[in-house]
Amino acid sequence: MESPKKEVPLLEVKDAAGVRQVPLDGGPLTIGRNFTNLLALEEPMASRFHCVIERVAEGYRLRDLQSRNGTKVNGQVIKAALLASGDVITIGKTELRLLIPSQSKPVRRKSLDAETAASIENGESLAETADEELPDIGEMEESPILPDDVSLWERALRERAESLPNKPFDEDQIVMINARGKTANLPTTRQSGGKGATPPGNEAAIAFRLILLICFRSRATDIHIEPKETEVHVRVRVDGGMVELVHLTKDLGTKVSSLVKVLSEIDIAQRNVVQEGSFSVRVPPARTTLSPRRVDYRISFAPSVYGQKLVMRILDAANAPLRINDLQLPPAILEEVRRTILQDSGMILVCGPTGSGKTTTLYALLRDIDVNDRNVVTIEDPVEIQLEGVTQIPVSDATGNTFSALLKSVLRQDPDVLLVGEIRDQETARTAVQAAMTGHLVFSTVHSRDTVGALYRLLDLGVEPYMVATGLHLLLSQRLIRQLCAHCRRPAQPTAAQLARFAEYGIQNVGTLYKPRGCARCLNTGYLGRRSITERLSLTPQVRELILKNAGVQEIQKALGEENYVRLADAGYRLAAEGITSFEEIERAVS
Repeated sequence: MESPKKEVPLLEVKDAAGVRQVPLDGGPLTIGRNFTNLLALEEPMASRFHCVIERVAEGYRLRDLQSRNGTKVNGQVIKAALLASGDVITIGKTELRLLIPSQSKPVRRKSLDAETAASIENGESLAETADEELPDIGEMEESPILPDDVSLWERALRERAESLPNKPFDEDQIVMINARGKTANLPTTRQSGGKGATPPGNEAAIAFRLILLICFRSRATDIHIEPKETEVHVRVRVDGGMVELVHLTKDLGTKVSSLVKVLSEIDIAQRNVVQEGSFSVRVPPARTTLSPRRVDYRISFAPSVYGQKLVMRILDAANAPLRINDLQLPPAILEEVRRTILQDSGMILVCGPTGSGKTTTLYALLRDIDVNDRNVVTIEDPVEIQLEGVTQIPVSDATGNTFSALLKSVLRQDPDVLLVGEIRDQETARTAVQAAMTGHLVFSTVHSRDTVGALYRLLDLGVEPYMVATGLHLLLSQRLIRQLCAHCRRPAQPTAAQLARFAEYGIQNVGTLYKPRGCARCLNTGYLGRRSITERLSLTPQVRELILKNAGVQEIQKALGEENYVRLADAGYRLAAEGITSFEEIERAVS
């Protein structure tokens, strides 16, 4: 005799598209406008991540995720509420009705009061999901219970910080160092007792510490504090994409910006001009055997309609590849790079658009050079990361210290290895290539689409073909791509168009692709971490001969094809086929 079929609770969705039903299978159901939600809404009033319905011991719980326009249950705005069959959830003009077959009569429940809502915030009764592909919303429940009088901005920042898995230290261990190198005595959580509401006057310091803490735990590279008409938005750049953290009041946002100005020795009275500065922080090392870790922040204020926008560039060497082995280069390219940096002369040129990691790659190459045996000098605009044992010279157009002027001067300083931050003009290009021909190993970057394009970029700048053919040894082109979060990626069948694209690059039998979804670990982006894809062009005798003959692009590409030339797209689509990244990410990076 067959066992009766188990009836699954349903969520009836009524919107402009009609009525549909979504099953509640026990796992967390995320709701919002972002496509990574399990229930994605075409609702203008919904936030990107609006609310979540979770299975708890008492039944089903609805929790608002700090949405902009709020969530209603039976017409009442709630922060958290236990649901019963027949309850109606309203998000803008969209209605969601909970239908539980086991409950014969609809039971209406009011939203939880603050005390009851706080009592279930630890999530101990949250049932574990059996589907590994569902978002890991349950991890957010590891956050400590916060008192009711904690501000919304602090609650949002602390919950976001606790949802991230990497927790080497907390916000009280972040030591602020101002622009003069002096330790700044800013309030900490412990000074305020760590309980209850943040004391007046401490809000800006606590908010700033929490923002920095989230950046450390998420490997963020930039912080954007953007004044709007009625509030201030805080966003961070993680893995190349912008992620919204919190909305602050205008007053608190202004105080945070003023705090940054004080740390950076910037005039706080000026509010309608461009201002720049820097400060740093000191945090515990990743391992107890290391010295404390110092991170620098480059500050930029720019006037906008509603006030000065603040952008902080985070210069954290711990988040960047340190050595050649960390670059994740294919074995053949890795071996050739190792051989080339041991040479006494020649040029290694790295090309790609802004933000593709060119300078980071060159820093990794320099760290593999014995600075005790060779004199290494860099010319940079600006100097981003300080390298031990390397003479680093910043460019300053205001004082006449341009790339070309400094390069000519540095050549009289007896260098063995030169790093020229970027080749921008004819004079810099000619001088750098001449240095590579006369007994110096030269590293540099150039903006171009690919390695063949970089060759012709030098020729367009007026460098003679014989100099390019003689001085240039190796070209690398690279792009940074986001890796899928392994905790929440979801499988998908490739389309006919995608299979055709794979076939163009000789990739067959692709059975499953993976798409981003979003969870607490990856800040709901669906991606976690980045890696580079690399294209290599070696100056073989055949390629040098074609350059001397002023051959066209197609002739050089044909010659490279005969030598098993691997293009950026070749490397990228193979990573998509292996499930490391998504097909759409490769299309974005190399199309």
